[in-house]
Amino acid sequence: MKHSFLLKAFTIGALMTSVAVGAMAADIPPGEISVTGQAIRQVAPSYALLNLGVSNENTSVQAAKAQNDAVMSKLISSLQHLGISKNNIQTSNITINPNYNYIDGNSKLNGYHVTNTVVVKVYDTSSIGKAIDAAIASGASDINSLTFQTDVSQEMEDQLSTSAISDARHQAEVIARALGHTVGPVKSINLGTTRTHTMEVNPRYAMLSLKSVEMSTSTPVENGDMSANKTANVVFYLQ
Repeated sequence: MKHSFLLKAFTIGALMTSVAVGAMAADIPPGEISVTGQAIRQVAPSYALLNLGVSNENTSVQAAKAQNDAVMSKLISSLQHLGISKNNIQTSNITINPNYNYIDGNSKLNGYHVTNTVVVKVYDTSSIGKAIDAAIASGASDINSLTFQTDVSQEMEDQLSTSAISDARHQAEVIARALGHTVGPVKSINLGTTRTHTMEVNPRYAMLSLKSVEMSTSTPVENGDMSANKTANVVFYLQ
C-alpha cells in the first residue's frame, strides 16, 4: 500500500514538473539570427584628385616667394588651358620656412624655403597625364599624389541596398536550414553607408625635382576600376 502511494506521488510530481517546463517554454521568445549582407559593384572613376606643388629656395624671403608665385601662376594657367576650371583648382598649403646651417652648435640663417601646393580636380580622366606634363613643364617641382574618386548614383545606391539585403536573407536561410528552422519576419535592419575604394595600390607619384622643363615622354596614367560596397545588418526571427 505504501509503495503504491509513493508511486502515485511520483507520477503526480512528474506531471506537475512537465506542466511547469511546458509553461516556461511557452514564455521563451522565438529564436533570432543576426547576419550581415554585402553587395559590391565595380565602377569606373568619375574624377581624379591631383596634388601638385611648387617648392624653391632663395637667400631672400621676398625673392623666394616671388619666384614661387610666378611658377604657381604659370602652373594654374597651364591647367586652365587644358580645360580645367579654376573652380576645380584649390590651394591646400602654403609654407615659408627659414633654412639654417648648424656649425659647432651655432645656427646661421642661410635662406628660405617656400612651398605652395594645390589640389586639382580632373573630371576628364583621360587628360590626367597631360595635366601632369603641363604642370612639370610650368615648373612644378612636387607631384605629391594622385587618387581616383567616384560619384555613386541613386540608381547604384538602390541596387546595392537591394543586393545587400538579398545576401543577408540568403545567409540567414542557409544557417536556419542547418539548424532545422526556417527564416521568419525581419526584426530589425540597418543599412550601412555606401563606400568606394580604389585598387589596393593607388597610383601615386613621388616628389620630383626637375632641372629642365623639357619633356621627352608623356606620363602614362591608367584609371582602372573602383569598387562600391554596401552592407546590411539584418536580424530575422527563426521559426
